Amino acid sequence: MLAFIGRRLLQSIPVFIGIILICFALLKLSGDPTNLIASPRASEAQRQKIREQLGIDKPWYVQLGRYLHGDLGKSYRHGRPALDMVLEGAAVTARLALGAMTLAVALGLLSGLLSAHKPRSLIDYTAATAASIGVSVPAFWLAMLLILIFAVKLEWLPLPRPESRELRYFVIPVVTLGLIYTALIARLTRGCLLEQMSQDYIRTARAKGVSRLQVLLGHAFPNALVPVVTVIGTEFAGLLTGAVLTETACALPGLGRVVFQAISERDHPVIIGGCLFFAFVFVIANLAVDMLYGWLDPRIRHRG
Repeated sequence: MLAFIGRRLLQSIPVFIGIILICFALLKLSGDPTNLIASPRASEAQRQKIREQLGIDKPWYVQLGRYLHGDLGKSYRHGRPALDMVLEGAAVTARLALGAMTLAVALGLLSGLLSAHKPRSLIDYTAATAASIGVSVPAFWLAMLLILIFAVKLEWLPLPRPESRELRYFVIPVVTLGLIYTALIARLTRGCLLEQMSQDYIRTARAKGVSRLQVLLGHAFPNALVPVVTVIGTEFAGLLTGAVLTETACALPGLGRVVFQAISERDHPVIIGGCLFFAFVFVIANLAVDMLYGWLDPRIRHRG
């Protein structure tokens, strides 16, 4: 297992380096930032001073070296380090993503197991209907509906506040995203379990007198988890890159809002920093999924 993990880590190093080089090249190709910051009437001396403050007056290889060490430069609009702004937004989004995916995995796996245990039953039809609704409802609409019911009408939860980071303000966005991803995980789990239940090894176990529930949990469920883990990993990475609409509807200062604001302000260092963070998250998520593959199915790590 350690050799398998080591190979996957070594394969990720060129990807990381390539991502950094591409993002650095995009930043250089975006043009002279002094055209965005300085007044059209600014003199060349004033423009040079701005370049010195931003650190872009140095040769490209010096800037690339700073880039490789994690110095993404300063925000053109706010004068703060771009990395700090990205990490602050990512910290908020990480809390949201972790809570939402924990809820989605727990409810989704349970719903999928119940549906596969009793196919074409009332439980199965109810779960299928709920899942269809869940994948069809837009996140921002569900968030506003929950705010209207639980914050405005019932007053059980606080109304969203800009720049709010207290846990109670995360309840509605966590439930919103959790319910939406629950539907996806539930239907995928059910489909994978029913496919496994039709395999020869399941019929052999049933012929030996093992109950359907024991076969479902002990034999089919571990084998059905491989495609489910893929979806969970990629969707969790997607949540970590920022749920822009949900964060906007619930006034959370997450990474999605930070990058969206940077795009509207043409704040290139923050935009590139966000893109760099997004790429790293997906690479790490794929690495984690590969490791889970090797743990769930030993044949994968022996082939890898």
